[in-house]
Amino acid sequence: MKLLLRCLQADFQKSKHTSFLWLHLIIPIVCSVILILYFYGRDQGEFHLYKSFMEATAVALPLLIGVLCGMTASLEEQAGKFHVLLGSTSPKIVAYVSKVFMLLFLEICSIGLALFIYFIGLKFILKVPDLSYDIFIMGGAWLVAGSVVLYCIYFFISCMFGMGASVLIGGAGLLMTALMNTGLGDAIWKFNPWAWGIRLSSLNGVLHFKEVNQGDNPLLMHEINSGVLMLVFGIICTIIASLIWFSKWEGRKTFE
Repeated sequence: MKLLLRCLQADFQKSKHTSFLWLHLIIPIVCSVILILYFYGRDQGEFHLYKSFMEATAVALPLLIGVLCGMTASLEEQAGKFHVLLGSTSPKIVAYVSKVFMLLFLEICSIGLALFIYFIGLKFILKVPDLSYDIFIMGGAWLVAGSVVLYCIYFFISCMFGMGASVLIGGAGLLMTALMNTGLGDAIWKFNPWAWGIRLSSLNGVLHFKEVNQGDNPLLMHEINSGVLMLVFGIICTIIASLIWFSKWEGRKTFE
């Protein structure tokens, strides 16, 4: 645990000297301000305000994760062709866990900052009465949980194939997430990691704001529970697979 904390501290120190940290601060501010300006002067219900924020954030996340994972891998490559990441700690899995924890922590901070700014805009600019803060926070938590698998996938792609591949697949993931939020994803979203965040946050919003008939609640709960089960299973399998991969990885073959 002490070794992991030291690695986390070192990772945060390195991120301070790059544009990496600034992306996590600027992007949520810009996104929240744009949404507030878009809704200004429009009479919108709280569910629509909630749904729009979650969908916009969820659709953007795959591309942002692809860019951020690509930047992280690129920094490690420039620092010594991954030798620092692979040889700085023993066991080296600690270094990998540290990187993933740092990325997830910064994402939590980014989404939390975006929600905070959005709350201020809703309360003092749009003057929405009796805001349901809890469902917004829960929706943000589903976005974070749904991106755990994506971080593992994109970090693997970044290390193996470089930033270009990570950004390219991040753009494809953006389109995939948008499609999974339409009728095309109704039957398969539970098996698609790019759909978990947007679908679970949306379904919980529908349940909270009572946007369906009471008789449909059991079906809605079944959908949510099935999605959560697949999410947990996917996170466990992906983490185990990524730890096995990294424990055996010795860097890109072109550098060996």
